[in-house]
Amino acid sequence: MNDRALSNEDVLLLKRALYGRCSHLGISPEGSAAQFEAVQLIELFRSGIRDEQILAMRPIHMAAEQRKH
Repeated sequence: MNDRALSNEDVLLLKRALYGRCSHLGISPEGSAAQFEAVQLIELFRSGIRDEQILAMRPIHMAAEQRKH
């Protein structure tokens, strides 16, 4: 896992990805379900997945599987 601090650009990318994911899932970006998604997105981002579209649209388990290959 990469524990470096997130840059402003990283935070903006993750925020856009989270809002996209919430919209895709039909959940409020302010709710507890979004908090869970945010944690998962940060984990994926730190594992090396940096594509906003992948972070926003793919199911978490599929994106996690992709990083193994």
